[in-house]
Amino acid sequence: MTVGGILVVLLVLALLGYLWGLGPLNRLNTARGITPPAKLAGLDRITDQEIRGQLQLDQTRDALSRINDGKQATVEAYGNLDGNRMFVVIALRGKVDIDKTLADSGAAPDQIKRVGRATCVESAGNLPTQCYRGSNTLTVIAQSGNDGVAVDAVAPVAEEAFNAMK
Repeated sequence: MTVGGILVVLLVLALLGYLWGLGPLNRLNTARGITPPAKLAGLDRITDQEIRGQLQLDQTRDALSRINDGKQATVEAYGNLDGNRMFVVIALRGKVDIDKTLADSGAAPDQIKRVGRATCVESAGNLPTQCYRGSNTLTVIAQSGNDGVAVDAVAPVAEEAFNAMK
């Protein structure tokens, strides 16, 4: 193999490492920003600062980034406080062990469901229905802001958010 061939192979490996979140270039990926979509599941993103303050979206985002070694994070809400459909979406650059997170949450095995590529936990007590969708480079959590929402309604929101933010 020639020197040029070796350089091409190394360049391809570095690029794949960045895109797939593998190897030393993973750090560059976790520093990439996350751009939330203006609409999700047909609902507008809440941008009113007073409502965002009530929901503590920005404070939660800052805390998540701080406890996750400065990785980029975003916390957004879609819908409105008075409506019957509201979702909170948390996105974090990097891989989160979803199975461990669910085990640590205390969710019973019968509450955990797979819906498409999302792993969901049904609402229990005062905990909302949540769905997780992740890869090596991005983890998204979508949760219902309303009571009694089934995992089948939350999973598509997690998938749509994941695809929009990756």
